[in-house]
Amino acid sequence: MMVVTITIWPGGDEAASFDIAQMKIENESRLADVSDYTARIVQCENRRLGVQGIDTWVQISSHPRRDGPWTLLKRILDRVDLPS
Repeated sequence: MMVVTITIWPGGDEAASFDIAQMKIENESRLADVSDYTARIVQCENRRLGVQGIDTWVQISSHPRRDGPWTLLKRILDRVDLPS
């Protein structure tokens, strides 16, 4: 499993940091060279900033693992219907 967490450091202050979103990505193909993945994306709502909450799932088929994590993240995000 890969986990991507988005953390805010207000004014660069780590002591005041807080998480606002997370993506958990599971390999469904027993680490095959070309794998299928399921990703859950959760984003906290922040009414003060007008940020909508997200809780959604994405499936990716036939991703070559040699392409690395950034290519997989891009494929996942390209499939997410983000609020505007």
